[in-house]
Amino acid sequence: MRYDLYQIKAATATPAADKAKIDMMMDFSDNKIGGIARDAWDKFFYTRVATLDAKDYNDAFEVGNIGPEEKITRYAALSSASVGDILIAEDGTIAVIANIGFIQIGYSAVHAA
Repeated sequence: MRYDLYQIKAATATPAADKAKIDMMMDFSDNKIGGIARDAWDKFFYTRVATLDAKDYNDAFEVGNIGPEEKITRYAALSSASVGDILIAEDGTIAVIANIGFIQIGYSAVHAA
């Protein structure tokens, strides 16, 4: 399966995007991260940085951090996958990386296989 990885990039981020990124990293309870990520997604704060070949979200997280490189197609500078980043699965499911696990925040028909 393929997962598109989206990140808020510092070089292109606005103060509002920077605040959203910080707020997601500081939400240790995961109570608000889904709403913050959805709002940031709707405001186009994210940039697609890579497509990852992985078997599930956990594997996509691992590939986004340690590779192997042949499982990564890069589109922009890629930081390690981390809290607040978005993964979109081939089936169109949009999920944000939380402190523990992943939180589904929507669906994208554009990405559905």
